Amino acid sequence: MQVAQYITEQLAAWGVTRIYGVAGDAILPWLDALGKQRQIRYVACRHESAAAMMASAEAKLTGKPAVCTTTSGPGTIQLLNGLADAQTDRAPVVAITGQVETYRLGGEYKQYVPQEDVMRPISRYTTTVAHPEAIGAVLKRAFVTAASQQGVAHLAVCKDVFSRTTGCPLIPALPRQASGLRADRGDVEQAAEWMGRAKKPLMLLGVGARRVADACRRLAEQAGAGVLVSLGAKGVVEESHPLMLGGLGEGGSRAGLDALAAADLLVILGASWFPQAFIPAGVPVVQVDRLPEAIHFHPDLFSVTADLEEVLPLWMRRLENKRPDPDWLARVERWHAAFWQETEQAVAAGPDQPVTPEALMHALSRAVDDDAVITLDTGEHTIWFNRAFRAVRQRPLFSGKWRTMGYGLPAAIAAKLNQPERQVVCVTGDGGLQMCLSELMTAVEQKTAFPLIVVNNGTLGLEEWKMTQAGLVPFGTRLQNPDFVQWARACGVPARSVRSRGELASALTEACASDRLTLLDVHCTLPTLTERKREIPFQAQASSVYNERKI
Repeated sequence: MQVAQYITEQLAAWGVTRIYGVAGDAILPWLDALGKQRQIRYVACRHESAAAMMASAEAKLTGKPAVCTTTSGPGTIQLLNGLADAQTDRAPVVAITGQVETYRLGGEYKQYVPQEDVMRPISRYTTTVAHPEAIGAVLKRAFVTAASQQGVAHLAVCKDVFSRTTGCPLIPALPRQASGLRADRGDVEQAAEWMGRAKKPLMLLGVGARRVADACRRLAEQAGAGVLVSLGAKGVVEESHPLMLGGLGEGGSRAGLDALAAADLLVILGASWFPQAFIPAGVPVVQVDRLPEAIHFHPDLFSVTADLEEVLPLWMRRLENKRPDPDWLARVERWHAAFWQETEQAVAAGPDQPVTPEALMHALSRAVDDDAVITLDTGEHTIWFNRAFRAVRQRPLFSGKWRTMGYGLPAAIAAKLNQPERQVVCVTGDGGLQMCLSELMTAVEQKTAFPLIVVNNGTLGLEEWKMTQAGLVPFGTRLQNPDFVQWARACGVPARSVRSRGELASALTEACASDRLTLLDVHCTLPTLTERKREIPFQAQASSVYNERKI
């Protein structure tokens, strides 16, 4: 069969149900093959970066390799931003791009660029397919690499190869991934001893804790540990739980900082994110992660390289006779009350007052389903989501380490296509939305239904806030926005504008209850953030902050 047909049938056999892409000359033979079958849904995007973001979002949500495609040259280059997001957030994505014909490789032909060179920094595997008999082996290697190493794998297929015949056999299934990493029992026991001795423990949960959420909650209760979460772990433990103290970092709570100042142990579970400037100098740290490269650089850290699924049951058996310190539990519960009250005070205002980002996030948490997927763009609103959104079991989906703007809308499209029965809500800034505003038509074309909430304050809020905090005069951060309501309606999307707090709750409830794609243009105030780092208790200054002040 032709290589284009082979790739299509092999992907379908491995369970691929969607491919996100943008048409272009170098992949036309493959698009022809995709158009003649019904097993795989081709999602025609408006921009290559958005196509890669959709694949990245699907991979983050499902944990399985997702696929995107585009043409050679400019198509491939524009794919890079979304692929970098997948690579840095360890999302398994396979990118299959077109390349110039084999006899034009290395020359000055139009749209030629050596793709392996540009892909290498943001991929775990990249190669060029210049012969039809190579396609089977390299396609299998790409999928296995993406799945096992949790990152990007890339194939550049020369245009003429797509149309040539291959004798490669179809492989019905990929090799099974290793089920887990065996923990060193000595490390597990020593970490348990640290926890057993601790009278004032705290836990920091990351996105890796999501798959063992119940076990993390029970361990915290057993140890009497206050719980902090990264943005990716928001919703792992319900925020009404009396041990919950909110987030850490700029998106965190003052209560969390106060608890860290008093703690005698910090236990980090599944968190590759580590804001060291917020960790008090000298506090002992225990970290569990299955990836050695995710273990943090810290002088007082003891690490356990293992799966949480193996370690947590061992710890709970080892600590079954441990009784939480009642004084510490009482303090944690007071901090929890302070954490709760902090948000209530931040959003208190009359119905005629303008909408602040924190008021929007707080109101949103009352309108969405308990298990909704919330896709977030990058900006000030993301930090306010972390501070003010009252999570139950919701799943945030966002650009973590790469932090690209424009992520929210593509991620929402992918999330809804993957989990159509689950509520999906997109929250994006006005700057982020304008980076991928054309994808609104992709959402329409794919018949997706979700609320698209635009935080409209006419500024790149996070950049403006950072310039102000640094003593700089904000410049280049103000935006002249279009009328988002008219834009949405031109695309056939119902839309309305919200300008006061009195309108907010009903507008959010109506949009979240709708079975149609709906845009809410929420006019918000200019940046309202306060810098959390300045609130770190003096006696608990992290070493890096302390050294900065000494200098």
